[in-house]
Amino acid sequence: MPSLRWRIVGAVALLLVLTNVVVGVVTVVAYRGYLVDRLDAELSTAANRTLGPGDGTPPGAPSGSSGSSGSAADRPDPSNAFIGAPGQAAGTVVAIYRDGSSVLAGYTDATGEQHGLTAAQKATLAAVDSDGVPVTVTLGSLGSYRAQAIGSDGDVYVTALPLGDLRASIVRLVAVIGSVTLVGLLVAVWAGAMLVRRSLRPLEHVAAVASSVTSLDLERGDTDIPVRVASADLTRNREVGAVGSALNRLLGHVARALTVRRDAEAGMRTFIADASHELRTPIATVRAYAELSSASDDVDALHQNVDRIQREAVRMGSLVDELLLLARLDTAAAPVPASDPVDLTSVVVEATMDARATAPEHRWTLQIDDEPIVLTGDEVQLRRVVTNLLANARTHTPAGTAVVVSLQRVADEVRFVVTNDGPPIPADALPTLFDRFTRGEASRSREHGTSGLGLAIVRAVVESHGGAVRVASEPGRTAFTVSLPGSHPDALSLLPTSSRDPHPRTN
Repeated sequence: MPSLRWRIVGAVALLLVLTNVVVGVVTVVAYRGYLVDRLDAELSTAANRTLGPGDGTPPGAPSGSSGSSGSAADRPDPSNAFIGAPGQAAGTVVAIYRDGSSVLAGYTDATGEQHGLTAAQKATLAAVDSDGVPVTVTLGSLGSYRAQAIGSDGDVYVTALPLGDLRASIVRLVAVIGSVTLVGLLVAVWAGAMLVRRSLRPLEHVAAVASSVTSLDLERGDTDIPVRVASADLTRNREVGAVGSALNRLLGHVARALTVRRDAEAGMRTFIADASHELRTPIATVRAYAELSSASDDVDALHQNVDRIQREAVRMGSLVDELLLLARLDTAAAPVPASDPVDLTSVVVEATMDARATAPEHRWTLQIDDEPIVLTGDEVQLRRVVTNLLANARTHTPAGTAVVVSLQRVADEVRFVVTNDGPPIPADALPTLFDRFTRGEASRSREHGTSGLGLAIVRAVVESHGGAVRVASEPGRTAFTVSLPGSHPDALSLLPTSSRDPHPRTN
């Protein structure tokens, strides 16, 4: 398959040839017309010389040697002076016909010698109309002539000039045009090839960049793609610049995608390792108490061992449930949350009362609107969000910490805020606080049996409901804020009547 360079050069060469051919044809036709017109003018002059002074005196004869009156039969036969009339060019053919018969026919060559015509040549000239219009005839071995016939006193005078010089001029013109076209074509092809090569050089650089990328071992997770199209090639011309810029953007996207994949794989490995570690502890505990139970006959000890095994089993079940929930929410085809009306005010009040009963050493304050806040969603998942944030505040703050739980409708969204005045979260932990298995205090979390998945579940559930969660922490104040889409206008009417009453506050 020919390269783009030679395709362009070939197309330009073909257009140049076609243009030169058209120009050459038009030039030759115009030039031939001009030569024919000039020859016709010369033929008219030659015909006038053939006619002589017009008094019946042959050209070159003394004036008055023959009168102008009298019948044609009384006129003397013309002499060969008609053929060699003064001023006639060499090769001029002259023929005189009287009563359809040739009286005189011949021509003078370049040496001045006169020659006669053959019968066929005479017959050809006799067929020329005597209307004075020049026509082209062929006189056998003499070649092509331009002939003109004029009638005078019953006689027909035919004069013909050769077309050889005219045709030779046209042949020379065609040769010149052909030679110039050929030379111009060769120069144009060479110059076009050089110009196209220079113009396509940036495109070759782009192709080289693309080829070098194919040699990189991207399957092994190498996210570094150092090759790019140079800025000089991007600014060389608009078309190559567009292709080069698109390739650079594509390579940037590929590099980012590979980075995301590498981070995802690293995160998955960490996740699996953390999940295995979390499950190994309760499994080891269950195994240990099971071995103690098999080696002991003490009934009380057996009951205690069974209780510990049951607690560890519940802990493992809870961890597995949380992992499954996160896995479902993380998939591309994550289940759409239910679109049931949820009285979020009731959920927050109940969760706060449970937290107060669980951690009475904390000071709990509830701030809610007079009207219940109802939105559409999955009540089970939203309740998990509320309980996880309250459990987080209870677990990671010391006794005596004031915890303020706030639920308000702000413009078109619902804001649920849990604020405490306990120790701040370390600044280096904030960026990854909502990641899985992230703990502010590992020892304290393990002491209270937390898995480090609570805040990850909060973020996953909130985002699946179209909301967002953020945290702000400074000395004396740590606030978790959940923003959810506003309540459904018809959701309140769908609640049971008992659920529409104002909810109690707790301080």
